[in-house]
Amino acid sequence: MTMYRVLIIDDEPMIVESLEQTLREEKQWELTIYQAFNVYDALDCMGQNRVDIVLSDIRMPGMSGIELHQRIKSSWPRCRFIFVTGYNEFHYARDAIRTGGVVDYVLKNEDSGVIIEAVRKAIAELDELEDRSSYLHHVQGKLHVALAALRKDTMFELMRSLPADPVVVKGKLEAAEIGLTPSEPLLVAIGRLDPLDADWSEADWELLMFACQNIAEEYLDPTIVHATVQYSRHQFIWFMQSKGEADSHAWKHLASRAYDIMEAVQETCRRLLKLPLSAALGREPVAWERLGSQFEHLAALLDGHSHGEQEWLIQDSEQLASRRSISVDVGAETNGQEDRLILVLHRYIQSNLGGDLSLVRLAEQVHHSPSYLSRQYKRITGTMLSDYITEERMRLAQRLLASSTMKIQEIASQAGYEAAPQFNRSFKKWCQMTPQGYRDRHFALSNDQTTQ
Repeated sequence: MTMYRVLIIDDEPMIVESLEQTLREEKQWELTIYQAFNVYDALDCMGQNRVDIVLSDIRMPGMSGIELHQRIKSSWPRCRFIFVTGYNEFHYARDAIRTGGVVDYVLKNEDSGVIIEAVRKAIAELDELEDRSSYLHHVQGKLHVALAALRKDTMFELMRSLPADPVVVKGKLEAAEIGLTPSEPLLVAIGRLDPLDADWSEADWELLMFACQNIAEEYLDPTIVHATVQYSRHQFIWFMQSKGEADSHAWKHLASRAYDIMEAVQETCRRLLKLPLSAALGREPVAWERLGSQFEHLAALLDGHSHGEQEWLIQDSEQLASRRSISVDVGAETNGQEDRLILVLHRYIQSNLGGDLSLVRLAEQVHHSPSYLSRQYKRITGTMLSDYITEERMRLAQRLLASSTMKIQEIASQAGYEAAPQFNRSFKKWCQMTPQGYRDRHFALSNDQTTQ
């Protein structure tokens, strides 16, 4: 199941909580949900994370939802937008809807089913983008073998021995139609498609490799200049630069985005090509003189992980050490390591039931990506991670309702809910009665037992 990342933006926290709860109760999709209570937090979130769907208020302080849509569209052209507002402003949103990327416009007071239908429409559009057979047709149209070989020879020549004269370097890059700038450093990543069928022909591999490279190009936004070089039957290198003259902020932005881009490419390769893609990504840009040593370093990191059904996404040697200590590798790691992963997660969840238990936060605790953690938890336990969190929060709420005189709002907060209405709805769905009804029933049973 593909994981989708959703960002909810509204300056009213209760609206954000309500929309998040509505989406979390839908089990047909696997969602990672982010919250933002102003446009600046939203832009900061999208600067650090890949977001597939945005639900945003139209009128907010500082910047309108329509202006925000234009900003987001420039960085994440595949992102789908849903406008949400408290009153009818269709004419106000109409211009934005015509620009593309906006899939619906709904009112806050409409039934939750309308919100779900809008998200369903957004996911359908995202799936259609991935499923189009034009991926492979587009790949075949770009199968210029001679130019690919020239690019490979050029980049490896420059990695082995960089000419002192930048004019010479620029000429070599232009001859190979490589749009990189020799005066700017590069962020480097290497990727490996792991073969699952030894009987594939060379033609099959060529098609798969070009498909993978084109998938990557679909996710690299217009602010990133890049070049891809295939250096073995199923391995390739990405060279990336920020477009134009890049300052430290632009490089930081590129480095933070690159990890999410690689993860998105992994998910799409798994879904369309039915192959695991492993990747090693540099933490920061390097000068052209260091390209050779950076390539060797990343190749050594990736080669340290076995080929097979499990994919890897490594960013540096420090992460590699922490990932090896707790990674779950299908068919290779022991049951003890899987048990340890679940134990660490459950301990953290039980100790933070009133806090942030988003998939992103949990993934940080065990040094995995959110989508990888979600898949592994479901595979190991047979249940969704969100279901386990809900069950633990509801059990805590039951204990507090039965053993304390705390107000419902206080218990909701202890169980991780900022708004009592969302807590009441979740509790009733889980326990088939309201929190107050549960408390009254418990005390009534206790009194009956006392009188007997």
